[in-house]
Amino acid sequence: MKMKTKLLVLFLAASVFAGCSLDEDFPGINQSRYYRTESQCRSVVNGIYIPLQSIFTSTMMLVTEAQSDLWYSSSTTQDARLMVTAAKPEHGATVWRYGYRGVDLCNEAIHCIGDTPYIRDSVKNVMLAECRVMRAFYYYYLTCMFNGVPFYTEQVNSYAVQDSLRYLPRTDANTIRRILYDDIKNNALPYFTEENGLKCRACEAPSKRSGYALGLMLMAKFAMWYGDWDAALEPLLALEELYGEFNETNYPLKDIMWRYKHVPESIFEVQHEYDLSGVQYTGTVAKFMMPPHEEGYMFNGVLLYGYGNTIPSAGTLRTNLRFAGLRSNASGSEAGSTASSLFGPLPLKITSEPVKGRYAIALDLDAIAAGEVKGQPLDRRAMLKFGMGNLDTGDTFTFVREDGQCWPGPQFWCPDIINNLDSNNYRLFRYGDAVLMMAECYCQEQNSQKALEYLNKIRRRAAVPDITAFSGYEDLMLQIRAERARELAGEMQRKFDLVRWGVWFDQTYNNTGNATLKSNMRRCHEYYPIPDVQCALSGYVLDNPDYRDRWIQ
Repeated sequence: MKMKTKLLVLFLAASVFAGCSLDEDFPGINQSRYYRTESQCRSVVNGIYIPLQSIFTSTMMLVTEAQSDLWYSSSTTQDARLMVTAAKPEHGATVWRYGYRGVDLCNEAIHCIGDTPYIRDSVKNVMLAECRVMRAFYYYYLTCMFNGVPFYTEQVNSYAVQDSLRYLPRTDANTIRRILYDDIKNNALPYFTEENGLKCRACEAPSKRSGYALGLMLMAKFAMWYGDWDAALEPLLALEELYGEFNETNYPLKDIMWRYKHVPESIFEVQHEYDLSGVQYTGTVAKFMMPPHEEGYMFNGVLLYGYGNTIPSAGTLRTNLRFAGLRSNASGSEAGSTASSLFGPLPLKITSEPVKGRYAIALDLDAIAAGEVKGQPLDRRAMLKFGMGNLDTGDTFTFVREDGQCWPGPQFWCPDIINNLDSNNYRLFRYGDAVLMMAECYCQEQNSQKALEYLNKIRRRAAVPDITAFSGYEDLMLQIRAERARELAGEMQRKFDLVRWGVWFDQTYNNTGNATLKSNMRRCHEYYPIPDVQCALSGYVLDNPDYRDRWIQ
């Protein structure tokens, strides 16, 4: 009964603190009667995580991965086809609404908890530090999605404040990132200490809350966007000190699967759980990442137990050929040569003569057992990133067999999925990402020895040879970018990487397997437009100038 009462209190507090977008009523908790106990304040801090459930859905996977050079989608949604305008911003409207809801919740908590005289400063400061990190997190995704956005830290506690915020213009994205870098460094990190047990890896944090590790990661992400490599390395080196040596012993590759929650490599996860007898916190990403289900336990033509049998045929994400594929080469002299310059060779084998340029393909179980394909080491990530078939029988999925391209793999699948609902945690940041960020920073500083050191840490865990030679720093940077594709594909950040590097349009246009997306995409689409409703409410202080000429490439 005590647990049920506690859940009810948290639910009511979170409901009242549902936040607001720029056109809604401000939150209604009476500050003079609330924030009087630690549990009341903690319930408010718990509420700042609620908007994550609305932002990180299957559609966010379409936005960040299907609009890239690695994957494409057969979905007919406007996000998958990039039929996005200010009038129809699609998932952009969701990220705007719930991103600012998160910002408002954090601002409210920071001001009200900061002002309350009823809590010890030692307790108060830890809560405030957590809220500052999460406010930076929401602004990180707002700037990745929209570039410059309105920036404020005020509490929306009156109609006058709300009305003034409505007319805020865009603030340059890099200005926001610099402000938040300093805010985390000066006002959050000092309160996550060894003494209070909060200067720790994410998996070791009480209740697996955000804190020290996420703060460091966000600082590094911000600094890399505005190209300050020294500023990025400072928090990255602190992460290395915290997480230690990156290798298979400390951080097993299998742990990158989302079904495993709060693993040592984790830096931040969107948390879900499914309990038939209790409250559900579920996502919908797995339905887009698993091969389509048919009758019974058939997955795209292959019998596969253990992953539920009630989900609709909703699998829509597929690899672009540049990322992973199998087809004959131009001369036909080597049927089944890999078409990808990023992942290959794959453990697949030709089983019959080509029909209309396509081949019947099976999984090569001998190659998988030997750990090599055609005498080359098998990249261990291939068996997690790509869904090719049944590893016990060697049967390949129909789509792979006919077209030589892969579904997303078991890294993203959910065992015993129920209808469209998966209970995986979505791991947005992990230590492997930070290691590759270090490689990139050192490359940008033309320190090839350190760049190769960190790049090859990632490759060794994947059981592929070290990179030892490169033809210049531009070439080395391209190899680091390719390694980020192999290591982080499907982890909801590929498009953001491509935009940050300034190559999103060309690289996606040249490689996407979605002809409709290719015909629709314009350079303005590297960022989503601010919804035109918000532009109107601002008196058109907010605008989308790049979208005025969206049909001009």
